[in-house]
Amino acid sequence: MTEPTAKREGNTGGVDQETMLHHLEELAKRLGVEVRYEAAAGRVGKGVLRGRKIAVIDASLRVHERVAALASILADEPTNGVYLPPAVRTRLEAGRAADPSSGDNGNGADPEADAV
Repeated sequence: MTEPTAKREGNTGGVDQETMLHHLEELAKRLGVEVRYEAAAGRVGKGVLRGRKIAVIDASLRVHERVAALASILADEPTNGVYLPPAVRTRLEAGRAADPSSGDNGNGADPEADAV
């Protein structure tokens, strides 16, 4: 895949994927969620480790997949009173609407992966 293609993939409201990922990583930091990219067999999860919130995202995922995973995880976090660029807020709202508490952990991630 060429770099320009990677930047265009996904619906990010006119923001390229790398920029969206950067915004989401910064938001995670502000919300106290540590983001880790590790070998995880394509899986994504969140949990609490030693009292700290963490999100684990498979390091082999492409940028647009990382954006989708992190947006899904952060969609459950309270963002009231936190400034978000409009494209980021829209992406998080789309993540909330796409997963209306279907009996899983509400973040679109594999429930087994939550026991990180």
